[in-house]
Amino acid sequence: MQNVLRPSRGASTATFTLLLLILAALVLAGCGNKGDDAQVLRVGDQKGGVKSLLAAAGELDDVPYKIEWSDMPAASPLLEAMSAGALDVGSSSAPPFIFAYSNGAQIRAIMVSHGKDPTGQVRKGNAIIVPANSPLKTLADLKGKKVATVKGSIGQDLVLRLLDQAGIDFKEVEFVYLNNGEAKAALSTGAIDAWSTWSPYTGIAVVENHDRVLADARSLPPSSGGIWSANVKAIETKQPLLRDFIKRYIRAREWAIKHPEEFAQARAKETGVPIEAIRYGSGAGAILELSVIDKSVIDEQRAIFERYQRAGVIDKIPDLEAGGGYDGAFNDLFVSSAEPAPAPAAKAPG
Repeated sequence: MQNVLRPSRGASTATFTLLLLILAALVLAGCGNKGDDAQVLRVGDQKGGVKSLLAAAGELDDVPYKIEWSDMPAASPLLEAMSAGALDVGSSSAPPFIFAYSNGAQIRAIMVSHGKDPTGQVRKGNAIIVPANSPLKTLADLKGKKVATVKGSIGQDLVLRLLDQAGIDFKEVEFVYLNNGEAKAALSTGAIDAWSTWSPYTGIAVVENHDRVLADARSLPPSSGGIWSANVKAIETKQPLLRDFIKRYIRAREWAIKHPEEFAQARAKETGVPIEAIRYGSGAGAILELSVIDKSVIDEQRAIFERYQRAGVIDKIPDLEAGGGYDGAFNDLFVSSAEPAPAPAAKAPG
């Protein structure tokens, strides 16, 4: 049975604070000179992962426009802020993008990372966590238990995929929707039985809190690891900035593949997360392949839409045949000059 806890005072305060930040950003954007705003790219980040990557690779040097960074606690508020116009671009995993887009967010996917994960390191970072002394030992033990996660997140999708793999009905697990900070606290007090999350929160739980991994994504085949998405208006008005930023990210990613430890050290310094926790499940977004937006990607994403609908996370699947929220305008940036660029996916209407 699925359940949404009544918002605690802390949760309500966090939501209210987020709304105030979005409103403030929108007011500032409206008050500024439009010409100036056209040279500002507002980038949403999570735990400093993207900013630290670009900085370590030297890709934040000599940027010919201003980058305003916003460090968000999870993908859900990042995508909400992007839909509202407070952010222009940002990255998330595929499930929260799908959840946001299904609920009418004014965003489009412009780049996908997916595919090979030969060491399983990326999938290791997505895990269901239980206390060290928990009696839960297998996925079957989750029947009738409370599992905390962010609604529509990669954490929730992990649970759904693992339940599918084990042949367990989704209704046999009770989802409790909390942000990562609340879930971490609830796990320590016994208010929930398990917590499904992602890197670096998994590393923090295992390395610092000595919690135990009940199951992780390594038993699952690799799938879409991440989505770079942008506000619809930003795609129309700031495409030169977006294209330059994506090129910088591509080069930084190539640097990180060759310098994983330097990237881990830079991220630990940027975020304050201990290096051991960063190393646990590190590499997300750095070793997965980048992909153009094409029919194969959309077909792969459809499976997540369908899984979310079966679980009651979303009411309906939006029209994907017309391209939906998947924009192929940036496909040429991921294709070698020796290769012909594939036909871009159709843009979403409006």
